[in-house]
Amino acid sequence: MQFSRAVSLLTIAVCALVLPVDAGAQNPGRVLNGFRFLPSSLIPSPFVTTYIRTATGGGIASNLSSLFVDVDGDTLGTLTGDVAFMTLAFEFQQQFGGWLAVRAGFAGSARMGVDEQSLLAEGLTGIASLNLGATARIWHNENWIVSGAVDFGSDEFVGLDPFGFAQSVIDSGGLSKDNSLVTSTSTTGARGSGRVAWAPKKWLGLTGFLGVTSTDVSSSSSSDLFVGGGATVAVDLGQLNWPSIGLLLGYVSEGANRGTDLAKRSTGITGAVMYTGRHDFSVGLEATSRKFKRATDDPDFSALLVTFNIRYWFSGG
Repeated sequence: MQFSRAVSLLTIAVCALVLPVDAGAQNPGRVLNGFRFLPSSLIPSPFVTTYIRTATGGGIASNLSSLFVDVDGDTLGTLTGDVAFMTLAFEFQQQFGGWLAVRAGFAGSARMGVDEQSLLAEGLTGIASLNLGATARIWHNENWIVSGAVDFGSDEFVGLDPFGFAQSVIDSGGLSKDNSLVTSTSTTGARGSGRVAWAPKKWLGLTGFLGVTSTDVSSSSSSDLFVGGGATVAVDLGQLNWPSIGLLLGYVSEGANRGTDLAKRSTGITGAVMYTGRHDFSVGLEATSRKFKRATDDPDFSALLVTFNIRYWFSGG
């Protein structure tokens, strides 16, 4: 199976990457050169720490369009509207030996059309996501850290799809027992990535990652491989004798997006404001704008998500 082979290749690559870990070196936590790095829900962290985090948020996808075609493939019209969604995420990470950390996370979300056309096109969908992963520190000095990571996850989608139901009735030439209003699908995926962080100043820090993702969809017999990456730049105003506020800006481009069955690739920017007055606790707001490339011939769309994030570090903060 293509997905199994892809997972094996990813695992071998990441294991080879993390063989030269500096297990004997002191764990710097998330502090380099006096700068305490800010977390982002969009860009993965290279640090080996123990923490628990929650994220609650919501947003809207604008101008989501679906083509309505007849049995001959001719376009009869386009349904366009906005889709609202909400999400709740939880993750726990535990470090071992100061150089390795394993994590598990769960996220639940729902989306629904907010007007007649989008409600018909997208209906109501519930999504449950599970993620398991590990990060190993490879090398670090006072200003830099390099890590390797691997993540495995699955998503379950269950929804009411009136547009798909109507389309299937047209395709089959009439109503039959095979036409279903309820849809269900699942995806499984694996990602191997290299992660880096750099602190040129005690008030400035940058992070980045580059990874390969493999995704397998239950409704398809093939697997897809995507290369993606992203970066953040963050400033801690508290280090400049200002209030203890951190500002973060990030960019990401990746494929096979976990948690969505509407797109196969996306690019996005994120901005966050958070409290930095405690070394073991972070709370703040993060706003993410993403543009999605559809997995079908339907037009691309954009979405805005705002989340309220809380993270507590038991060690390494």
